[in-house]
Amino acid sequence: MRVDNELVLDAGSCEESVQKYKRLRAVEVALCGTLHDMVTDAALNFVARSLGLRERGEALYEHGDYSVLLELATYEHRQRRKTVIERFIGKTKPAVGTDEHLVLAAMISSRFTLLRLGETEPGVGVRVEDLLFGGDFFLADLQLSKGKKNVETVIATRLLAFDDFVMTPCTSYLDFDPELACMMAAGLAKESTVPMAERFASAEAKSRLATDLTEMALCSVESVRGALLERFAAGAEASPA
Repeated sequence: MRVDNELVLDAGSCEESVQKYKRLRAVEVALCGTLHDMVTDAALNFVARSLGLRERGEALYEHGDYSVLLELATYEHRQRRKTVIERFIGKTKPAVGTDEHLVLAAMISSRFTLLRLGETEPGVGVRVEDLLFGGDFFLADLQLSKGKKNVETVIATRLLAFDDFVMTPCTSYLDFDPELACMMAAGLAKESTVPMAERFASAEAKSRLATDLTEMALCSVESVRGALLERFAAGAEASPA
C-alpha cells in the first residue's frame, strides 16, 4: 500500500509483491529467451567494440561478460532504427493489460542508471536511491534482499518500472564503486543545467549512457577515476564563469 505516495510494505503487501515479482520475472525470462535469439553476431560485435573489447565472433559467446553484451545488444542496438524488443512488439502485438505487454512496455521505457542500495526487506527486495536521475524506489530482488547491512553498495543496472516496484533485467546488474558513482552523479549535474530525464531522453543519449556506465563498471577503479577527473575538469574549464 502507499502512504503519502511512499510504498509501505506490510505482511500482506510483501507477499503480494513477491508473487507479482516472481510472475513478472518468469515472463521477462521467457521473453528474453526469444529476444536473445534475435540478437545477431553483428549486434554483439558492435556492442563489444563500443565497450573496447578485442574479442569478436565466436569468442564473444565464451566471454566472461557475455551476458552484459547480450543485454546491451538487446536493449540498445538498433537495426533500421529499431531494437529487437521494438521489432518483437511490432510483430507479436501483445494484448494490452497482459503480463507480456506489461513487461515489454517496462523494457521499452527502461533506463540505465546507478542505484545506491538501502534498507532491505528480507525475502522481498531492497530500497534504492537513483543517484543519477533522482528518486527512491523499492527494488524487488530476492538475492539483493539478503545484502549485508552497513556496507555501502552501488550497482549499475537497467530499471524496469512497474506500479509498486522496480526490478533489474534477468541479465542482472554490475557492481559499481561508490566513490566513482558519486563522482559521476556530481559531474553530470555540473555538465548541464538540463534535467537528466530530458538530457537522456533520446534513444542515442540513453544508449550512450548505458554503454558508458557499463564500461566504467567493467574497468579498474583507478582508470575510471582518472577518466572522470579529466572529463569533468575539462567540462568545468569550458563552462562560463
